[in-house]
Amino acid sequence: MNKRLLVFAHDANSANITIAYIYFYKALYNEVILYPSGPAINLYNQKYPQLISYDNNFNFNSNDTIVTGTSGINSSYEMSIIQKAIQNKVKKTIVLVDNNVNFETRFELNNKILPIDYKPNEIWVDADNFHSDIKYLNDVIFLKDNFYIKYLKEYFQDNPPIPSHDFIKKYKYKYITILTEYLYELYHLKFGFTEYEMLEYILKNIPNNNIPIFIKLHPTEHKNKFNIIIRKYSNLNIVLADCNIHDLIYHSKIIFGI
Repeated sequence: MNKRLLVFAHDANSANITIAYIYFYKALYNEVILYPSGPAINLYNQKYPQLISYDNNFNFNSNDTIVTGTSGINSSYEMSIIQKAIQNKVKKTIVLVDNNVNFETRFELNNKILPIDYKPNEIWVDADNFHSDIKYLNDVIFLKDNFYIKYLKEYFQDNPPIPSHDFIKKYKYKYITILTEYLYELYHLKFGFTEYEMLEYILKNIPNNNIPIFIKLHPTEHKNKFNIIIRKYSNLNIVLADCNIHDLIYHSKIIFGI
């Protein structure tokens, strides 16, 4: 109980999986401090605003536990923290991987694979028999249950979200949610389609404007990226806005995602 938990995240998924870790394991520590960057800032503010620190001049103690997520396009923020923690002889460093796709790029620091001298103590994945192409990481990979899904089920069963956005209040349990992602930027044409084609395919098959549609961008996507498509289907009842993702999904009738 004399240990600190220091948590670091940049991407949205990085923030979400670390939020789940805090939910289940915070009782093991006498102090929890969050250090978000990028899209993670907003998510931490929604859930644990009282735990956030914006002081970048922090010091690591040897008995700290350092927990990070990973980021889909560039994990340099999280990996730089792992490197600094190990340089300061921190005994416990844990990396939580929310998605095993492009696993190796999640361990890049400034576009180079994290050196073996800075590999974390533990890497948590939820895929059985998973192995990395970075061979020296395999001995620190641990299979864990998907505790993010477990967190969602446990937390929202007792704490159903209250509709916050006017659109959600008006069309509760009646609207379609479309969740987009920067698929092209991540994978180009690897899967044979892009987020633009996915969105247009759904919209062109909606028969009339009596069906409300909520488009939710990934936090790293530019708010205007789908303007041309949305103008093309201006006859439909579409709103593109930012809101709490759990609130949005909980009150949807149908959800489309990639």
